[in-house]
Amino acid sequence: MSGIGRAPSLSSQAREGLMRMIGEMDLSRGTKLPREEELARILGVSRTTVRQALNDLAADGIVLRRQGRGTFVNAASRGIRARFSPSTELTDAIRDSGYEPEVRLLSARVASADAAARARRSLKLDGDEPIIEVTKLFCASGRTCAACRDWLALSSTGCETAEAAVAALEACDESLFRFVREEGGHSVEWDKAEIDVATPDEVAALSDAIDAAEVGDRPYLLVRSLAYDGDDEPVVVAEEYVDTSVVTFDLIRRKEIFY
Repeated sequence: MSGIGRAPSLSSQAREGLMRMIGEMDLSRGTKLPREEELARILGVSRTTVRQALNDLAADGIVLRRQGRGTFVNAASRGIRARFSPSTELTDAIRDSGYEPEVRLLSARVASADAAARARRSLKLDGDEPIIEVTKLFCASGRTCAACRDWLALSSTGCETAEAAVAALEACDESLFRFVREEGGHSVEWDKAEIDVATPDEVAALSDAIDAAEVGDRPYLLVRSLAYDGDDEPVVVAEEYVDTSVVTFDLIRRKEIFY
């Protein structure tokens, strides 16, 4: 394996710093953030980086930018638990919903011919490069609440053979995105997602290791996504199945209405 990783972007670091600052604010006494120049000094980054981070937070509804008045924390966002955002991983969403997350690897294997062909098209790969398929089960304080199936190219694992990649992923006890960054050198920065629903039977059929009785009888939220790295190259194809009776997502949307 290469072991080559890419550090989080300055904008991501600034965003994290701003989120910590917001979390420590007493919003009953005021919601206005310091000026960009002051935030840049506090965070140790450029004003341009701060502006990008603030724009990202504004897009998520966490802050409100008022022309000529400044930037304000959206107090309503404080009550949100799990954010429906590409930056939120399932373990974080489970924890934000008030549960202790547990992740079980169900399988890591070379994808079937049909699944590999679909993944190659999404990942814009030529030829017949091996595709690795990873299936995981997520529990919230012991209760089954989600499942995820990911597909990635062998070249994104940092391994020379498919067998080595499968073995490495079987031994991996961290996020797949962290694995891809540290071993494959691809830092996932954004994704494109489609929202659908799936039946409990579809979730149970993901693996023989999933107990159908634990899946329940409610439809699951299905998020199909394609994750891109900092060079805007597709890296991971994913399908996430989430029981929204356990993990409740909230979303604040910025409205751009022309009156």
